[in-house]
Amino acid sequence: MKVVGLTGGIGSGKSTIARFFNELGVPVYIADTEAKKLMHTADLMKSIINLLGDQAYKENVLDRKWVAEQVFGNEKLLKSLNAIVHPAVGKHFKDWSN
Repeated sequence: MKVVGLTGGIGSGKSTIARFFNELGVPVYIADTEAKKLMHTADLMKSIINLLGDQAYKENVLDRKWVAEQVFGNEKLLKSLNAIVHPAVGKHFKDWSN
């Protein structure tokens, strides 16, 4: 299988192109969407809570606004959160693409 990465800035048309590919029957992996789902799995929830505390989730739902307030502006926390989420997304993509 050939893998094509779709990148670009905000408003550059990534979602539109991904939708076109999907309509043509081309499998599309949207990392942002999958990352949001993965952050609600038991392993990632545990790791994120260990990093940021119980406040990271409200009723088992990631409090994205609160998390953003904690990590943006704190390079160490942002790197730590990315070190939790990015490898999980990478593994998920690898499993999805095989």
